[in-house]
Amino acid sequence: MPVAQLLQHNEIDKAAWDACVEASDQRQVYALTWYLDVVSPGWQAVVEQEGVVYTCVMPLPVRRKYGILYLQQPLFCQQLGIYARQELRPEQAKAFLALVQQHFKYTSGYAFCTGNSAPLQSIKQEELQPVYTLYLDLNKPYEQLWKGYNRDRKYNLNKARREKLRLTPSKDIEPLIGLFRQNIAHKVYGGVDEAAYDTLRQLYTACVEKGIAELLYTLTEDGSITAGALFLYYGGYIVYIFNAADSSGRKSNGRTLLLDDLIQRNANTPQTLDFESPMIESIAGFYESFGPVPAPFYTLKYNHLPLPLRLLKQARQQLLLRL
Repeated sequence: MPVAQLLQHNEIDKAAWDACVEASDQRQVYALTWYLDVVSPGWQAVVEQEGVVYTCVMPLPVRRKYGILYLQQPLFCQQLGIYARQELRPEQAKAFLALVQQHFKYTSGYAFCTGNSAPLQSIKQEELQPVYTLYLDLNKPYEQLWKGYNRDRKYNLNKARREKLRLTPSKDIEPLIGLFRQNIAHKVYGGVDEAAYDTLRQLYTACVEKGIAELLYTLTEDGSITAGALFLYYGGYIVYIFNAADSSGRKSNGRTLLLDDLIQRNANTPQTLDFESPMIESIAGFYESFGPVPAPFYTLKYNHLPLPLRLLKQARQQLLLRL
């Protein structure tokens, strides 16, 4: 029986790792080594192996602050978790969790993938909190998918089509970053660090090299870009990884047009559109109008730091909230 062990970054066999993720039922782009190298440099892992074959893996996005190692979900990476060649057993998941909590005394939030929900459901730990994203099964005719849109979405789609917007593919991520920076960044709690945009640039370049990225913009009749969306195709999922629009794009329902176009082109294929929906009512409501279903997953949050450090952490959080 293989035993789970913690591996440092330089101890990970990346070819064996990617082969395990590829063969797993939980198969997700977020867990591939080249993706993790961009969003969480120096990541560590819990690994089970038989000989040179990795049979079960769990990436650990490690950060360091005040000399303390802790886990924090990276940007552009809604889910991680445990990826297993065979069906993941609850006791196996429990052993992985125990090893993580043994080595890391704090996590600000670690998200397990939707494919881990069933085995984690039987583990009664208050540190595991249920959340959800939204999945739309595209393996249906477009007419059937369109019928799943709610009345407002159908109305706004028809309105968007009357705006005579052009959809155009692109290889240039900068206009999308510009749209986000100018129209959305100021609404993000705590602001957006410049490093986040650099990470997105690196990630986009890597995804283009792997042939899994699709970047689309809406253009007005005079050629102005008003909305954009980046999608990643991997493992039977199309991930709506990043998007932005200016006031004109919002008014003309540019993102509605972009999503509907993607749904049309990928209808009747064995793929699932993952909206990467946050649990923010206004955003989730927009995505729900396309007819997806909630897909539950679990996040792990705990603080087992010594009492003085716990109190320091709490005081800092309260100060940030007041500011």
